[in-house]
Amino acid sequence: IVLLGEPIQWERSLQVIIDLLLTDGNPAIVPDDSNTKHDHIPIIACNRDLVFKAAADLPRFGHGAFLTCLETLYKNISGNDLKYTAFVGKPFEISYQYAETIANQIALANGQPKIEKVYFIGDNPDVDIVGANMYNYLLQQSMNVRTSISGYSLLSDSKYLSAKSCESILVCTGVYEPHKQKLDGKNPWKLPTTIKLDVFEAVKYILLMETYPWIVNC
Repeated sequence: IVLLGEPIQWERSLQVIIDLLLTDGNPAIVPDDSNTKHDHIPIIACNRDLVFKAAADLPRFGHGAFLTCLETLYKNISGNDLKYTAFVGKPFEISYQYAETIANQIALANGQPKIEKVYFIGDNPDVDIVGANMYNYLLQQSMNVRTSISGYSLLSDSKYLSAKSCESILVCTGVYEPHKQKLDGKNPWKLPTTIKLDVFEAVKYILLMETYPWIVNC
């Protein structure tokens, strides 16, 4: 089972997925021990965002909300925790590794040196900023002994991974609205390196940090 985004009809999708998980992928054959079975068919998911910003005043339910429903239903029905075979997308470190890999491949193809510092821009403290901060923590570890804080897999090929640090930039044009909410100061993972009004201001900040003020002033 591969879950890439929240469906339109949640109840139908939840029912079908639960059926597949409880029956080893074959709902036509119901095992006698369906309520006590500990293993289930592989399930891969991405995008843990609980909410996202849309036209409505309040944030809308995202894929993370759908996954929460799925996990709760599976737990209540089977008595066991749902075990993901893999989890990709923000905030998991493998997604940030992949982004760095692609950026380095583009840089090398254009005759540029590998990246030493990365900047990640996001509007969601719970996902974008947490992920960027976890990635920065990962970068501080020795390449040979790096372990995922999230507990999920990392890229096995490190030849395109060169960054030594990562900054998280929170913008105010999405989930995070500074006039409506405060950042959780008790959770350092949710605290960004800096806060900027929008992506344009975030890019200007990056250019200044990388000593390109002449571009900013153009």
